[in-house]
Amino acid sequence: MEAIKDKAMAAAGTFLERKGFEILERGWAHGDASVDYIARDEGDLVFVTCLVGENNGTGFPKEEIDRKANERLAIAYLAEHPESGDCTVRFDTVSLVIVSDSRALLRHHRNALCAVE
Repeated sequence: MEAIKDKAMAAAGTFLERKGFEILERGWAHGDASVDYIARDEGDLVFVTCLVGENNGTGFPKEEIDRKANERLAIAYLAEHPESGDCTVRFDTVSLVIVSDSRALLRHHRNALCAVE
């Protein structure tokens, strides 16, 4: 299953690139926290969390991401990369349901930390 999850993570990166995102970092970590992708999308600096689940009949993985941990990562990244300049920071998720060894269903949630009502 681990190899399939690695393929799903790579597919998420490919999806982002095809959508015009410029991938800056993969698996960036600070302390004990990490983010799957850091990318540029137009003027935004985007921190992308990827969630991968198996097709067990329950649909997409639950999109629960830790706001404080993601904000701390963003602050640390901006502190370490002053060349980022003034930019809007956004937090996205890419969720994948693995259908088979070579297929997955993907959902991209922009601004994942914004409340949906």
